[in-house]
Amino acid sequence: MATMNYEAIEESSPLITEAVLAVPAKSNRAVKAVAALVLSGAAVVAGTKAYYNQAAPVEALKLDEAPEALQINYGDDDDATIGTFQREALRAVLTKVGARDKIVFGHENSNREGQYFWDDAGVDMHSDIFNTTGQYPGMYGFSFQDIIDGSDLTSHVLNAARQNSIIEFFWEANNPVNDGSARDDTGYPCAALLPGNSANAVWNSWMDVIIDAVGKMKIGDTHIPMILRLFHENTESWYWWGDTKCDATNYKAMWNYTRWYLTDHGGLENLLFVYAPAKVSETTWNAYTGWYPGDDQVDIIGFDRYGIQARYPEYAQADCEIACDFAAQVGKPCALAETGIDDGITSVTNADWYMSDLLDNLLDYSSPTSSCQNLSYVLTWSNEQPGRYWVPLPGQTTEEGFIQFVEDDRTIMAGDKSFADITKSVNYGFKNPGDFADAHKRSETGPVPIGGTKPANGLNGVKPVEEGYSWKDWGSFEWTEDRLSKLPDEERAKVEMTLANERR
Repeated sequence: MATMNYEAIEESSPLITEAVLAVPAKSNRAVKAVAALVLSGAAVVAGTKAYYNQAAPVEALKLDEAPEALQINYGDDDDATIGTFQREALRAVLTKVGARDKIVFGHENSNREGQYFWDDAGVDMHSDIFNTTGQYPGMYGFSFQDIIDGSDLTSHVLNAARQNSIIEFFWEANNPVNDGSARDDTGYPCAALLPGNSANAVWNSWMDVIIDAVGKMKIGDTHIPMILRLFHENTESWYWWGDTKCDATNYKAMWNYTRWYLTDHGGLENLLFVYAPAKVSETTWNAYTGWYPGDDQVDIIGFDRYGIQARYPEYAQADCEIACDFAAQVGKPCALAETGIDDGITSVTNADWYMSDLLDNLLDYSSPTSSCQNLSYVLTWSNEQPGRYWVPLPGQTTEEGFIQFVEDDRTIMAGDKSFADITKSVNYGFKNPGDFADAHKRSETGPVPIGGTKPANGLNGVKPVEEGYSWKDWGSFEWTEDRLSKLPDEERAKVEMTLANERR
């Protein structure tokens, strides 16, 4: 991993990069599966502009070699559970999934909000996916901005990781110049946040909050590996880091600085970075040439795509070919990092949308040369309210098609044995499902989900959908004995101490 000595920067001084090889600290690992990525370049911080020149990176360990390299016997030494290794194991998992006719399905905020629930404490394990199919997503998406704004997502993340689901974060960051929204570009923030400039201290303080929060997201001594979608959809202009609001030079400089601060400076060795521009079939040069941070700065090649129902299939297919072709060229996993119908599937009239327009459209084996077959995961947006959602509840138009999608052997949901076979081969994850039945188990009539397909509303439940709630259950949250019993001992002790202090 390349290390930049940003800490030594003074305003208007040269920024010289120093290349080092990053290997796990535990020397008892038989294989060091971290690619030797070397960055050579220089930047100058002057006034409100930063200039960054990047040379061609040294060729890295080919990713298609990583899964095999990781298939070794590590013995009984359990203390080698460092973030670096789990990160590389996750990279290998994504590579293996992409090489098979599989795709991990993800859902933003799946155990935090739904059409009719809000669980800010993160212990009830609600999920609208579960409510419809009896299964949980293979990937959970969360927001770093929510953490900066004061939310504690630790329990949400831990519960998802214990299901062996992948964790993904994105950062729709506020403007560090004036704390405006991500759509406020006052003060040219993509340059202002760099070292020596006006918003650098604020940006650093926000990253310190992230570092502290992520540092607590571990099971035992193992930090949960996670994917970070940084400065996404930059090829459009709705965010302050996007086209017309920023420029390629400062975009790459702030990407590299932010990555350095979180990893080398902050010690978060458990992060894989996904680069996800928008509408890449229409913005190819900007997406993967002009604004691309560099092979040594990006771990996963992604793309974000939304569209109206009539145009979505062709848009998604065209973007996918461009993105996954580029991913193959640079030897990295490919991902549909965020997607769906504009404003949700609420008004979608095609009951089979999840099968016809999403799964069959992307994993199209009628064209043997389609690079879309190499997709590792797809993540869709959260169920924000009854009139704006991206996965259906029972009785809604796309329910049956969504159940077929979840039951299909190509999709990976939490607990799938097919996924466990992959994760165990590289020692990734936090549970050993053994020979439990695959979530895609079959009956005489075909695949069926585990559990019912009626709205179960999580473990503890909220008022049923049939009562016609017009909004989420925003009722007060209470720490009942049942909820406390679901927490790990250490977390329960902290909660009980907090409750005791509040009663004084």
